[in-house]
Amino acid sequence: MGPDCDDAGALGVLHALAANGEARILGVMHCTSSPWGAGCIDAINAYYGRPDLPVGTLQARGFLDEASYRKYNEAIAKTYPNRFAGGAEQPDAVRLYRRLLSVEADRTVVIIAIGPLPNLRALLASGPDDVSELDGVELVARKVKELVVMGGQFPSGLEWNFRMDADSARHVAERWPTPIMYCGYEIGADIMTGSRLFAEAPADHPVRRAYEWFLGGPGDRNSWDLTAVLYGVRGPGTYFGARMGGKAEVLADGANRWVDAAGGADGYLIRRTAGDDLKEELERLMVQPPSF
Repeated sequence: MGPDCDDAGALGVLHALAANGEARILGVMHCTSSPWGAGCIDAINAYYGRPDLPVGTLQARGFLDEASYRKYNEAIAKTYPNRFAGGAEQPDAVRLYRRLLSVEADRTVVIIAIGPLPNLRALLASGPDDVSELDGVELVARKVKELVVMGGQFPSGLEWNFRMDADSARHVAERWPTPIMYCGYEIGADIMTGSRLFAEAPADHPVRRAYEWFLGGPGDRNSWDLTAVLYGVRGPGTYFGARMGGKAEVLADGANRWVDAAGGADGYLIRRTAGDDLKEELERLMVQPPSF
């Protein structure tokens, strides 16, 4: 939450889908070292009427915390009410993942990852604890139905999320024990959303402010993360198809290529419909008023 405003747009879409009864949000994790990410997430959650949603954050320091990645998350964390505004401790994302997963029914949880993957790599590496007797791989295998990853470019390419932490991307691609669906760079790159926020959302809407502060004024942004959330909640529907039966091979520099494999459970999305159809649906969800 911070390197790009589509992070905020994706969270807004998720809240709208939950308000419509299409999803139950278990928690939200922040995947960089920015001290403002968790507060920004918490502020947006509160705006949508869910101030008690669990929020976790990456505990490592120095990862994507440059000033250029604080165009809106710091301002929102300082301006809007949130539980971390006064310097309160930000929960460890891995421990929170373990706690949330441990109490859910088997094979029911969908994890949607819209940034680099250090938290998920650490989750796989986690050992048994007072939350669960299972290690990370066993816990994920038992509780997770599908992992949706906005990352990579398919069938091959070099994309930002993978490039920023190639080791974690490669680790997750190779060792994640449930099906992975990749929503590649190409899915949301030409779907420009955000301008409708400036026409219809209140001036104090935090997602609108995120786009305004990131873009330097009213405008649109690519919908990489938003499309991943839409698929993660609704599945393919009329918008997406998929190429199944293979694996994403991630190289040392973060570049990836698709490798077909008989019996492989992973896949990558392919758009079925024109970008205008997705733009209309995503912006409808973005401007949907909070439901309390």
